[in-house]
Amino acid sequence: MARVMRVKSEVDWWFKAIVWSTCVVVAGVLLAIPPSARAIGLAAGIPVLVFLLWIYFGTWYELRDDHLYCRSGPFSERISYEAIRSVRLSQNVLSSLALSLRRIEIKQHGKGYLMGTTFISPVNRQEFLQELARRCKNLDRTI
Repeated sequence: MARVMRVKSEVDWWFKAIVWSTCVVVAGVLLAIPPSARAIGLAAGIPVLVFLLWIYFGTWYELRDDHLYCRSGPFSERISYEAIRSVRLSQNVLSSLALSLRRIEIKQHGKGYLMGTTFISPVNRQEFLQELARRCKNLDRTI
């Protein structure tokens, strides 16, 4: 039985700037809304703040016994080690479960590029990549 390993996502400065500036703007707007419209403002603004902060603080990756579990706020993905075809370092800008452009690209057997490619951004990419590759017995290649 392999040891469970949980790693937080690396967070780029630009992502931090977007999240925190958006939170400040939304909070400022909520404070400036006239009392007659405050309920509508809160109903729209609070979910935005919760969503952004959930992703910011709730993005992590866990190497479990038989699969990689990725969580980013309300989004999650479970990838069986047997399904992983290749892993490599990447700097792809596509939307993903990553908060940094310093990423690991994971491709799965039997799935196309869109549905079978996942990007993650663990804080120590090289160590995480080595541990992930060690657990994946069906890798075609590791770059």
